Amino acid sequence: MPHPHSAPATPSPAPPASQELPLIAALRADFTEAGFTNDGLVELLGADVVAALHREQVVPGQLRIADLLGAEDSRVQGTRQQSAQWKRAVLTALWLVASPVTADQVEAALPRTGVHGLERLKLIQVTPTGAVMPRSELQPYQVETSAGMQDMWVSSDLSSHQLQGALPHDHVLGIGQASLTLAGVTHRRQVTTALDIGTGCGIQLLHLLDHAEHVVGTDLSERALEFARFNLRLNAPVLDLDPARLEDRVELLHGSLLEPVAGRRFELVVSNPPFVITPRQPEETESDRYMYRDGGREGDALIQELIAGLPAVLSPQGTAQLLGNWESTHDDDAWSTRPRAWVEQSGLSGWFIQRDSQSPPEYAETWLRDASEERGVTEYRRRYAQYAADFAARGVRRIGFGFIWLQGADSHRRWQRFEELTGEIQQPLGPVIAQTAHRAQEELATVLEAALTVPDTVTEERYQRFGAEHPEVIMARQGAGLRRARPISSAAAGFMGASDGEYTAGQLITAVCSLTDGDEDSLAAEIYDLYVEGFLDR
Repeated sequence: MPHPHSAPATPSPAPPASQELPLIAALRADFTEAGFTNDGLVELLGADVVAALHREQVVPGQLRIADLLGAEDSRVQGTRQQSAQWKRAVLTALWLVASPVTADQVEAALPRTGVHGLERLKLIQVTPTGAVMPRSELQPYQVETSAGMQDMWVSSDLSSHQLQGALPHDHVLGIGQASLTLAGVTHRRQVTTALDIGTGCGIQLLHLLDHAEHVVGTDLSERALEFARFNLRLNAPVLDLDPARLEDRVELLHGSLLEPVAGRRFELVVSNPPFVITPRQPEETESDRYMYRDGGREGDALIQELIAGLPAVLSPQGTAQLLGNWESTHDDDAWSTRPRAWVEQSGLSGWFIQRDSQSPPEYAETWLRDASEERGVTEYRRRYAQYAADFAARGVRRIGFGFIWLQGADSHRRWQRFEELTGEIQQPLGPVIAQTAHRAQEELATVLEAALTVPDTVTEERYQRFGAEHPEVIMARQGAGLRRARPISSAAAGFMGASDGEYTAGQLITAVCSLTDGDEDSLAAEIYDLYVEGFLDR
């Protein structure tokens, strides 16, 4: 019986064989020798072609690889001592740009592993004509650690450009923009225990192991956990792991959301959960859902459920950082209505940053395209109609996306922030996020006793009509981090102009208000907000 949600998709191959430890070590050595790394790809292809690959545009890479392999093969005349660049080109052709390669080329590019070794690892299949085809994706990944930038590799299911039709419903996603975003916004403080909910192929684990003594990854997909296990073993030396004893530092647990860790506590929780809003159908089963993105709940209930469950797993002052979607309806006055209610009910401190919002049609188009469901016209129309009916039934007018920071109920001072920042940001944001959260817990009186200064990255902009005596709008703008821009009062502008660290904030507020007849309480509240948001520093 066909899936009720889409046309039958290509069956998923078995995940990589994570138990083949000697072969995994051989593959790692071959990759290193070939320079199959992020920097190596830029050297091989050029920055523009690599940027196109990040947009899943493979044609520029295919053209470049054809030139490289052709020229190198001609020079070496079939010898098996090809250069590192040639080997890198073969690996790029096989795993990144879907260009044809032969068994002889792969054998020469990976001398330790060989074609037979890749077959045992379940990473390739060889056709009767001798062509080598990837069974899974394998791409370089660079992680910033306490020891500097480290080269790693990540295996996942094949991307849409390497498949016919829609993605399989048990698809395991690779290095996507959402995963990179979460990795960039996470505060990398040293912790004893960390939890990754919906770990997928394990990208967040590769980051967490640098600053967490013990890490747990949960996922509803057994296939995803096998990919994660393979990736941990492939990168074991950099991660300070014994590939034969992963359990010393890492647990991979099967189950939905927080269920596998019931009764346990963590200092840090991160999650790029399956939050994508999907129309529910009466006849659907778990196997009908795209497991990497669809949590099986109606509307945005999955994020609500996850936030409600976090107090039970967060240590008293623990923190959680998530990505998520939230709906706003025709009855809501603001996009933050539902997120605000979730945080209130959880008893946690909370900070939502809305980075984008879409109308119901835009949202439907985005996620139908994400799984390549637009490739079948009849099925696309049916699914589009389901999305439209689903959003209309709840009166949804916009769907927001963004970052979520939550902190344990025993933190020093409970606080809430809800802001929309849709402009350009500067990653990594982890330190900025942590600084803002820390400052939001400080008391106003404490800030007023401090001498404040304006960071070098903050600038002032004034707007006025020609001939006007005074500016009508004064803006403070950040040139780094979240890159906020906000209007400020003339009194606040005067305060910031005089903030050279010589006088306390309280003293400057009194002085400015005496000159402008301003209200000290109002100016103090504005200065406190500017300090929390990073427009002023101690």
